[in-house]
Amino acid sequence: MSKTRWRQCHGRSCVVLGLLVLLLAACKPVQPVRATPVPSPRSGSPAPAPHICNDAEVHDCTVITVSQGDRVFFGGNDDYINRDSTFWVDPGGAGRYGAIFFGKPDNVQQGFNEVGLAYDANGLPKAPVTSHPGVKPVYGGYASYIIQILQSCATVEEVIAWVQEHRWHEVMHDQMHFGDATGDAVVISAGPDGKVAFTRKAPGDGSLVSTNFNLANTSNGGYPCWRYSRAREMLGGIRGQDELTIDRVASVMEAVHVEGPSGWTLYSVVADLRQRLVYVYFMFQYDSPLVLSIDHEIAHAQAPRPLSGLFPEEIQQQADRAYRRLVTRSSRCEAAGWAW
Repeated sequence: MSKTRWRQCHGRSCVVLGLLVLLLAACKPVQPVRATPVPSPRSGSPAPAPHICNDAEVHDCTVITVSQGDRVFFGGNDDYINRDSTFWVDPGGAGRYGAIFFGKPDNVQQGFNEVGLAYDANGLPKAPVTSHPGVKPVYGGYASYIIQILQSCATVEEVIAWVQEHRWHEVMHDQMHFGDATGDAVVISAGPDGKVAFTRKAPGDGSLVSTNFNLANTSNGGYPCWRYSRAREMLGGIRGQDELTIDRVASVMEAVHVEGPSGWTLYSVVADLRQRLVYVYFMFQYDSPLVLSIDHEIAHAQAPRPLSGLFPEEIQQQADRAYRRLVTRSSRCEAAGWAW
């Protein structure tokens, strides 16, 4: 090949290579600047070598419980690749509390019962539970545990007792975060010793944050995590009851939401556990929440329905545009990956 012809081909290759580099750079998830990682939570386990927060097999989720004085809030971001979710109501009955749920009946994402107990979870790589004292049987699949806990328990203390008394999963693929109206909170996960671990919120004012690394065993999942650091930093800046508001907590959830080709924040929930109100933000529209009264929804229980259908048409249209943009970006990144 002549030098001139080689230079032409080489030039075209450089152009193609440059375009691919630019395209792959655009595939990075949209996220705030990373905060300085904070030390490992109370677990006694050493922190492993750092790696990225969103494990290839786990999609991002951020869950918080925060209390100051008489105010208690619970927040969660549902980060995945879904287009929509389902909202349904369990009206309760004799001997069981009513509750509202998000996700799917066989895959509960969030739940809030009528006495102020809240649930969300963070996905993790699978971890075994090899020793557990509970003997009471639990019927149904993985999600049935969550539903039965919300039907039976009013406080975090009761949740812990319930777990210790009942048979548990042989393998966990998540950590379960519960908060209650007293301001107490716990994250339940598989410990490094094969036992069920309970990571508690410190008594009194403060917060408990969980993302996609195991609080009791940081080698299980993605540690350190910029979402964990950012949420802790922002919640730590809340000084006193007057500063703890729905808008302040929503700003934390907005700061840790994700918009990436491999997953996005489908919706965020922020619950006032004392007032039993749940604010829902669809496709990161943090200026337009849907407000649900847990008491009202339980008293007027309807059939399960798409979460998107609860929002005004304008919000749904904006969500559609955001979804199409993210799907288009995901397709381009996949194409770039194949070309690379």
